[in-house]
Amino acid sequence: MKILVNATPLLAPRTGIGQYIHHLFSAMQQLDLVGLQMAYGFRMEQGFTPPATVGRISKPLLRQLAIKLLPYPRETKRLVEEFMFRLRTRQSLSGSIYHEPNYLPLMFDGPVVITVCDMSCFDHPEMHPKERVKIMAKRLPTAIARADHILAISQDSKNALQRCFGVPGDKVTVTPLAASPAFVPITQDALLAPLSAIGLSPRGYVLTVGTIEPRKNLTTLFKAFARLPKALRRRFPLVVAGMKGWHYHELIIEAQSLVSDGELRFLGYVDDTQMPTLFAGAAAFCYPSKYEGFGLPALEAMSAGVPVLTSNATSLPEVVGDAGLMTDPDDIEGMSQRLELLLEDTSLSRLLAHKGLVRAGTFSWTRCAQQTVDVYKQVARDRGLAW
Repeated sequence: MKILVNATPLLAPRTGIGQYIHHLFSAMQQLDLVGLQMAYGFRMEQGFTPPATVGRISKPLLRQLAIKLLPYPRETKRLVEEFMFRLRTRQSLSGSIYHEPNYLPLMFDGPVVITVCDMSCFDHPEMHPKERVKIMAKRLPTAIARADHILAISQDSKNALQRCFGVPGDKVTVTPLAASPAFVPITQDALLAPLSAIGLSPRGYVLTVGTIEPRKNLTTLFKAFARLPKALRRRFPLVVAGMKGWHYHELIIEAQSLVSDGELRFLGYVDDTQMPTLFAGAAAFCYPSKYEGFGLPALEAMSAGVPVLTSNATSLPEVVGDAGLMTDPDDIEGMSQRLELLLEDTSLSRLLAHKGLVRAGTFSWTRCAQQTVDVYKQVARDRGLAW
């Protein structure tokens, strides 16, 4: 059976959906249970192509010009993608199952599986640009109705999907994610050189990661961090790794005093090859997000043997369980107290690091891939297709 996948998100700096595509279909290709046909914008490739070998289809200058010159750049981009996808798949991939990992499927004459990561555009529209919310409100209901089956990456996401759209439970399968095998504990000696190259020292900083935007709740984290004793902030500066997102500048302005004192650093986008080292070197990982479809960075931190503090919102309790500390995402004082505890109580930190490693080991990309293939098989049976 051929599985057609829209892998276009891999052409941009890799965020959550890009990580999902990369690891899921890497694992699926290793299982060798299906024939993968990957669509990369204007390109089609047989089998999964590692992102490092996939060329970008548009230059930054062209993207900037499109944003300035076109009144609805997202809609225009979508129309172009629809046309090219339709052109390339209409005949050569008939009889295939199309898997859209990024919510909204393109036009395709055949069975469709979609992945819905979260319902944040519906539960918290104020956390997204208006154009994105408008597109999701317009197109996601149609996508859900059109899909033969839906994959949700957590039980919380499945619950939200059913709450928002009344989707029958048997139409949605939960396929939990996993950390990359690259995220493992690393000895201090091995960390010294790569961390010193970026001005950091092993176990000498608090880490948070993700696109810098309101949903990640960084303003609350900055306020909580600012309440720590001065000596602790100097010993363990807060390091933020992630590319600029929506309302980036407002978030940066609120953090200027911490930046000026050398207690907060923005690394910007960090390449995937450097992330395991950055995680493993942290004294603690803090992820206070208000809304997560899964919360993969928390699992990556646990896999790296780093104690974790997260919010108790949406899917994060499913991921962390009792292997980390949790707090209400709006509780500045509670967040500050728990972070101070992680940094000062070495026995607690070691215990949570161990529990995190054990819990992270219960998640598997191989299992996620097998569960996804099982959904393809079910769709094929329901459609009367030969497997």
